Amino acid sequence: MELPWIHAFLLGLALTYVKAATKDINMGFYCTHPGNRVDVSDSDAGELVWDSYPSSEDCTVTLVAAVGKRIFLQFTDISISGDYNPCTDVLFVKGGSYGGGIRPDASWETVCGWSHPDFDAHNRHVTLKLKTNQYGTGHIHIRYTVYHSAHYDGCGDYKCLGSDMCIDNSLLCDGVDHCGDNSDEEHREFGGCGVVRHREWMKKIGIIVGCVVGVLLLIIVIICIYRRKKRPAATRSDVPMATAAQTANRGPTQMPGAGSYSPPPSYDEVVKSSPNSKDSGNAVV
Repeated sequence: MELPWIHAFLLGLALTYVKAATKDINMGFYCTHPGNRVDVSDSDAGELVWDSYPSSEDCTVTLVAAVGKRIFLQFTDISISGDYNPCTDVLFVKGGSYGGGIRPDASWETVCGWSHPDFDAHNRHVTLKLKTNQYGTGHIHIRYTVYHSAHYDGCGDYKCLGSDMCIDNSLLCDGVDHCGDNSDEEHREFGGCGVVRHREWMKKIGIIVGCVVGVLLLIIVIICIYRRKKRPAATRSDVPMATAAQTANRGPTQMPGAGSYSPPPSYDEVVKSSPNSKDSGNAVV
């Protein structure tokens, strides 16, 4: 019996487990619509994108991770007019939640030009404020990674070698440097892939085998229920007919424990066997 839906279910489950929860965010959308908070609590990593930011922009957006998590930013591809002194257009970044009317001071990270070092917010909130002049235009791509502190919370997944970051195992060996030191990728000596590969494969195999067994048990239960529901109907329709046929073939019903049944004698036999039959005849003559 072909069960393509089961195959699709198992494949989808395996891919869901293996693939990290990522979320790409169009920052320009949040600049032009009400509300400046972006919830990233349902993701492990993703991209913040301004593909072509406009001139005269003044936009503030705050990323919000789950409680106990922190946010790490990497400026993977930026083209912001100006350089550090001065910045014609500028992206201000700071850990914490701030409204659109905030005026950045020296405590804010100032980002412009074509590259910038990674930024660790050490906070579940990180606020980005983009200000451009009337001639400014450019693009910004920022990778964010959600993690928690291995020092304070322990780490049941993968701890980056060069920092306190504990990232989800699903981010390992995906071709992206989430740790900032590339320790989560294969080619780094003593990297995360070699450390946890065996454990991860055992988890994946266990999940897939468990799902297969569960589906097979479900199929068996369904078949058993179907057969039990079908059996009484067959009994009601077939048994009475068989009983009637057997009764007709056997003849009269016999009581348990009784002897064989003989039909009663005829009238002539009764008369002949009677001891008074001769006397009665003589008297008549």
